Amino acid sequence: MLITQMVSYSSVIDYKGNKINFSKEKCQLFLFVSLYCNHCVDFLPEITSLRNKIPNIEFVLFCNGDEEEHDGLIEYFNWDFPVVHIETEDATLMYDINTFPYFIFIKENQKVLGESLTKWEKYEHILLEESDKK
Repeated sequence: MLITQMVSYSSVIDYKGNKINFSKEKCQLFLFVSLYCNHCVDFLPEITSLRNKIPNIEFVLFCNGDEEEHDGLIEYFNWDFPVVHIETEDATLMYDINTFPYFIFIKENQKVLGESLTKWEKYEHILLEESDKK
């Protein structure tokens, strides 16, 4: 029997070992990418655009890159949000993710929805509405 770890949406540890805590007052968007996935790599430039559209939602990028790759991505794209190292197998075990790229929308530290980013446009309006709430 496979037992998966209990998922906490109230905090994560970034790729440098820093704990990132989230408040219940703000929504979070967890984005999952693999640097071995062509769709994910193609999506990387879109993350900044998405971030600019919904600035009031806390972003976290989960990626299987190493520290040097994460540093390079943050510098190149000028990202202002945490990056968490996660192997694809761990994303499957911990978050029940079987396809990449993927997102999980969290509200009040509870998962509201999770979907493949190939269907992103279908959910963008929900995030825009949530971003407008103060």
